[in-house]
Amino acid sequence: MDSTVKIGSDMIDIEKPCDVLAALKKMQLKVGVGGVRETVRFDGEEITFTRANDGRLAKLIREYESKCPVSGANKRTRYAKRIRFN
Repeated sequence: MDSTVKIGSDMIDIEKPCDVLAALKKMQLKVGVGGVRETVRFDGEEITFTRANDGRLAKLIREYESKCPVSGANKRTRYAKRIRFN
């Protein structure tokens, strides 16, 4: 079975989570700026829609962030602050 899939204009191997993550983030940027469009024609009339499901896309990005060792290692989930009283 072939493990490559097309995400946007890129062919990505789904066995490489860091590559999938980069392609998904690229698609999220395209969706965010309205770069994904669908044009429909009805009897000479043309209508253009922008389609986006950013919630599902964000969920996929979080899933692949946890699988990608580079992005998971650099991501800080807890922050500490120091206070000193004199």
